[in-house]
Formats: sequence, structure tokens, C-alpha cells
Amino acid sequence: MISATDASKKFAEVRRRAKNGAQFVTDHNAVDSVILSYEDYESMYAELEKLREIVFLQRVATRLGLGDIDPNRRRLSMREGMGEDLYREFQSYDADMIPDEELFE
Repeated sequence: MISATDASKKFAEVRRRAKNGAQFVTDHNAVDSVILSYEDYESMYAELEKLREIVFLQRVATRLGLGDIDPNRRRLSMREGMGEDLYREFQSYDADMIPDEELFE
């Protein structure tokens, strides 16, 4: 841990040390900030995104499962789900408006 005052005076050193592990910056003896290497940040962010996707998929699976046991559930057509105006707009789209080459770059 390093105080905010020392971190500002020795920022180059703090950055160098961050390449070997997170540097905790304190303000009034409480951790205020953390300085990470870019590699550590990227790794942490990728893991966070992966976990968010897992949680999202679990929620979807739960909702789908609950739908299966709901006796009042009924299927909706796209028209019912979208509403008349949005469905009409959707129907007016030309499927070939965007060339396949642009869709699958």
C-alpha cells in the first residue's frame, strides 16, 4: 500500500510495481484506488464479462423454466409481441438491403 501523496510523487515507480501486482493507494489510511497493469486489467475485465454472460444465461434458463410450468402461459405471435406498428415496420424491411459480404465480414 502507498499513500496518495507518495503515489503522486513516485507515480513512475508505482506504475512499474503494478506490472508485478496491484498497487493499493490509500487516502487517510483507507484504500482509495488501485493501480493495475494493463494485462491484469484486461484479464479481470474478460473474466467479469464471462461471469456476466453466465449469470445472464442462468437467468434466461430460469425464466424459460418458469414459463414451462406456468399453466396460464400462451405463445405469442411476432405480431402480438411487437405490436401492429413495429410489426408492419419489420415486415417492410428488405432482407437483401444489406449485402451478405457486409453482414459476414
